[in-house]
Order: sequence, then C-alpha cells, then structure tokens
Amino acid sequence: MRCCVVLTVLLSLVFFSKGNSNTTPDTTPSASTGSEGNSDTTPDTTPSASTGSEGINTIAETTAWTTTESEARDFCNPDPCGKKLARCVALNSTFTCQCQYGFYFRSGNCHAGKIFPGVITLNRPYSSSVQTVNSLEYEEMFNNITVLFEDAFKGLDGFAETVIVEIQQIQSKSRASSPVSVTVTNLFMDNSNVTNQTVTEAIDAKIEHTNYVSKYTATTYCVAFKCDTRTTRCKEAMHPVCLCQDDYAKTEWDERSCSDCSESCSSEQNKYCERAGGVPTCKCMANFKKKNGSCVPCPVGYAGEDCKDNTELILIILGTVLGAIILSLLIAVSIVSVRNKHRQDPEQKRLIKSEYSNSNSYADDRQTTMFPRVQTTSGHANPGYQPNNPYETRSTNRGQYDDLYEISRGHEGFRMQSRY
Repeated sequence: MRCCVVLTVLLSLVFFSKGNSNTTPDTTPSASTGSEGNSDTTPDTTPSASTGSEGINTIAETTAWTTTESEARDFCNPDPCGKKLARCVALNSTFTCQCQYGFYFRSGNCHAGKIFPGVITLNRPYSSSVQTVNSLEYEEMFNNITVLFEDAFKGLDGFAETVIVEIQQIQSKSRASSPVSVTVTNLFMDNSNVTNQTVTEAIDAKIEHTNYVSKYTATTYCVAFKCDTRTTRCKEAMHPVCLCQDDYAKTEWDERSCSDCSESCSSEQNKYCERAGGVPTCKCMANFKKKNGSCVPCPVGYAGEDCKDNTELILIILGTVLGAIILSLLIAVSIVSVRNKHRQDPEQKRLIKSEYSNSNSYADDRQTTMFPRVQTTSGHANPGYQPNNPYETRSTNRGQYDDLYEISRGHEGFRMQSRY
C-alpha cells in the first residue's frame, strides 16, 4: 500500500514536471510569436523608424545643405554679372559685380568713370577674417563702407560706386587693438564735375558724424592700381602704367607685373634668368658679379656666384707667405756657406807661422808646406852656446840645402829627406 502511494506520488511529480515543461515551451513559442510579432512589429516599426530615420537624415542633410549653402554657396554660378568685363565676387550671403580698375558696374555692363582713390582708417580692431571675401566680417565691412560713402556723396552728382582695393593692418604697440586700413576707389560718372577737393570735403564731413571711420586720406592712383613692386615701377596717371624694371620684360598677359627676363639678360652679357616663386631674377653667371648694372669678372682671388668664394685668395696669401719663408731660408744658408768658405782654419793658422807666409826675407818662390821647416837660431840664452847642427849656421849654402832637402814627418818623428 505504501509502495502504491509512493509510486502515485512519483508519477504525479513526473506528470507535473512534464506539464511545466510543456507549458514553458508553449510560453516560449508564444514569446517567440510575440517576439515574432514584435519582430514583425519591429520590422514594421523599424521601417517606420527607418523611414523616420531616413526622414531625419533627410532633414539633417537638408539642414546641412542649407547651412552649407548659406556659408559657402556659390552665388556666382550661374554668373549674374554677365559675360562682359565685370567679375562676380561671392560674399557671405550675396554677391557683387566688380569691374576693372577705372570702371563701375551699371545695368549689366562696365562703364568708364572718374577715379578718386583714398585710404580710410576704421575704428575696429584688425581680424584676419576680413581678408576672406566670403566671410561674415568682410561682408559686414563691405556693407558699412558702401553705406558710408553713399551717404557722404548724396550731395554730389554722378556718384557710381565704391570699390575696396586692399585691406591692411596698421602696426601698433598692442596687436589686439591694431586698427584697420582700407584702400578704396570712389568712382563717379565721366560727366561728373567733382574734384579731389570736393570728394575729400564730403568724406570728412561724414566722418565727423560717424564712429566707424576715424580718418580719410586721398592717395595716388598708383597706390590704388597696385603695380607689382618687385618687377615694375608705376608711372603716375589716372590710368597708371606699370613699367618693367631693369632686366625684366612683360608677356602678353602681363599688365601690372613683368614675369619674364629682358633680352639683355643673356649669356653674351654674362647673365642668366632664374625664376623662383613666379618672379624672374636676372643674375650674373658664376665668377661674375654685378657692378653698375653690368656683370664684371671677379677680382683676383675670388670666384663663384657673386664672387663670394675667397678660397683662391686664401691660397694665394698662404703661398706668398710660404714662398717668402723658403726664400729667406735659402738666402740665410747661402750667406752662412759663403762666410764659412772664407774663414781660415784655426789649426792651420797655428801651424803656419806668419814669417813664412808673409816674410820678404826670401826672394825665391819656395813652396809652403803644411808643417813649417825646423829652424834654429843663434840667439840662445847661453852666450857661449855653439850650435852643433851645421844647418843652423847661416851660410851662403843655406839656399841650396833648402832647395835640396825638406822636412817630412815619419813614424819616428821629423826627418830630412831629399826633394829629388
């Protein structure tokens, strides 16, 4: 009975566990289904989210495009200034049509006018961004200057436009507060009767009532025309001419610069043309230097480009010094040699008596030998001394002995021997 109960309990547990396991799989599929549903929903949502994201992306791209368009849109494409002399300049949010020097833009074309160049100083600190024409700072400055001169010339007839030529930073002690200098040209119609004086007076009157500009100064046409100062010199006129400097020449497309070397810059003149950074430079060939506009040979001791190499001069100086030293040594050796040759040997001087070399007591031409003849005299200290040597006695036969015999030195001392 107990076994049956135990078996019944075990079977119940088994079936219960199976029921739970079956329930779990049922739940899992349902979750799966839910997940599939969710997955179906998710894909549905995903596409819509995807669509939404695409829409967001589209909006972002549109916004970016709009931002890019507002910042760097090419307002000059297509060209709104026509295909004539005017050039389109794209600003930050608009454009302007700019003609060549001495012309103003009106009714889609460029017209010649009267030119009044000048320089204004702005009461604004300098910023490098004003050098970029499509920057917000440049456009703000452009608009302020345009309005300033339009108001200044309201009382004058024939004003056409103001053109900004150049923007520069005025050097000051504090770089943070360095003012800005702007070179401009004010253009009036050709039939206008304005003068430099009337233009300057009108501008000065306007500056007194504005804080944007502190000063205006009329300038020359050459300053506004901007000839290339490296290769040209400007001839002042309302329409200046850029004349080439020496050794430069213009090409067909040059107006304000000279981008080629002249015909005089040739090998016949000891010159050659070098182009560096777009600027031609006429230089002298090696071993030549420029003097009074011509290339002349280098002085002695110099060589290379512009005669800067002085190696040869150093060698010449060293060679001269060494030669002088060697010559001095040779002269000194020669002098010492000559002196030694004429100097008498002291040993020989002691061996030969002066009476044999300088005496006039003998008239015959007797040969002087290395060793002097033995000579005795009767003038001995002992008055009773009688010489034993018969040859000591002066006699008439002494000359004969002298001619027949001579003294020679042997192993045993001096001895007399016959000359013959």
